[in-house]
Amino acid sequence: MRLLLIRHAQTVWNAAGRVQGQADPPLSERGHEQCRALGLRLAGYGLNALYSSDLERARLTAEAVATATGAPVRLDTGLREVGLGRWEGASAESLERDDPELFARWAREPSWDVVPGGEGGSAFRQRVLEAMGRVVAGRGDNEAVAVVTHIGVIRLVLSICAGLESLGLRWPWAIDNTGLTSLVGPPDVSAWDTSALAVLAINDSTHLAGAASRA
Repeated sequence: MRLLLIRHAQTVWNAAGRVQGQADPPLSERGHEQCRALGLRLAGYGLNALYSSDLERARLTAEAVATATGAPVRLDTGLREVGLGRWEGASAESLERDDPELFARWAREPSWDVVPGGEGGSAFRQRVLEAMGRVVAGRGDNEAVAVVTHIGVIRLVLSICAGLESLGLRWPWAIDNTGLTSLVGPPDVSAWDTSALAVLAINDSTHLAGAASRA
């Protein structure tokens, strides 16, 4: 099974450096350009299925992929970004100003569990694995499945597959807007934490002409 994880296109909050979580700001002009570039990149990819978070930024990105590939979009709330409670809409500067002690704690040892009113790490992990289980259920070995989702979801899946969950949120991967992460392996979520999925590419953003790619 081929699994293609796609981060949504840029939003106005991405451009402004604001925390999004499960808030739903619109795409920026650059984000719409990224959707068009992504569609051109994936035209003819041969997708058997296309899933997306239901948040607007992911849904609109997935619709661009659907238009290019002919694969209908299936929305799943389980593919949403981690809920970040009272931090949603804030900037790093405002968080440091308004709650310096908590911000310093986050800087020392980042964890979803310290976010006030947030979803928490264990609940987020469980939700994502259940959603990915629905994505791959019943898939054949040669099928290609794309998932349009969020940076936290992609990094979580990568950390599980690479056996690096012990790093916490100190991920070694940049994931740009509309960056592509490609994996191959068995359509069985329970096997992922035994390195059954091979990572072929992380943050492939070569379709973004003129944009800096950190692939």
